[in-house]
Amino acid sequence: MDPYIKNLTYVIQNTDMTTSYKMVWIRSIIEICKEKPNLNLISFDEISEKTFEIYWNQTFFFELVQGSNSNQKPVIYQIVSEEIENYKKNFDHQPKFYSKVKDHVNVPVKKISNELKKYVSHLFQKVGNKKYKIYELDLKNRTVRPFYPQLIHDYFELLSDVISYRWVRFLEDFNDSRRISKKMKGIDVQNVKRDTQLKKFWKYLDLENPHRICFHTNEPIVEGKISVDHVIPWSYLFSDDIWNLVYVDKNENSSKNNKIPNENTIKKLEKRNENLFKLMKEKFPNDKPTYQLGLSIKLKLVRKYWIKSK
Repeated sequence: MDPYIKNLTYVIQNTDMTTSYKMVWIRSIIEICKEKPNLNLISFDEISEKTFEIYWNQTFFFELVQGSNSNQKPVIYQIVSEEIENYKKNFDHQPKFYSKVKDHVNVPVKKISNELKKYVSHLFQKVGNKKYKIYELDLKNRTVRPFYPQLIHDYFELLSDVISYRWVRFLEDFNDSRRISKKMKGIDVQNVKRDTQLKKFWKYLDLENPHRICFHTNEPIVEGKISVDHVIPWSYLFSDDIWNLVYVDKNENSSKNNKIPNENTIKKLEKRNENLFKLMKEKFPNDKPTYQLGLSIKLKLVRKYWIKSK
């Protein structure tokens, strides 16, 4: 491995943390290098907006707390939380990615920049008493000059995984949220296309619905219009689970637009899961989705997640 990347990964893995500031700082920098590998300087303002975006997605969807002190939440987290509440009041309570709503959001860049300057920028490169040369810092002009932006670009996937792993380990110490690693990964791949990944579930769904009747309309689905839908929207769970998947008409799926289902729909899904589990237990007794479906019924996950999503 290149010595620079080796040092950077070492710093990420070993830097002291009382908040996730250092992880959001370096995550913002590597994302900017990924987008602009030929850059020379990154302004604190650009890092601040990227930081806001990352915290927005984690906070709006999952309310992940970003600091270990329960009595004093990190200032940037408070800033983002306040803007989320403003957005909810003026527009919509449904979680949305920042990239989809940024025109409706006020990002207090200077306030975030001040926090990054005071508590992150000069501290990130230190592990113990040793300082690693990751970037050149100009605090007066509030700029960062990564020494090898093209290298960061080339190693983006590796660095992203290292950051996510350290971040998840940190968050798990004081967040009760389940499956944090999946949620973090879901945010990272927010633009991935879902349909092709869901075809692996067709053999299970066909057991209970061999004629592929639309779950929402109860009408047969025209060939070529078959889609697999998350009854509780994927944007709330960031997970593909058989207990939450049904066949729908593509047009119906598009019009649903991530709306939270009503209780009748939830009851219908719960009944479907009971029927499907009996069939899967007989046909695919050793498959992981069969076990997961049975567990979801036992733990009443459909109803629990539906109530939480509301």
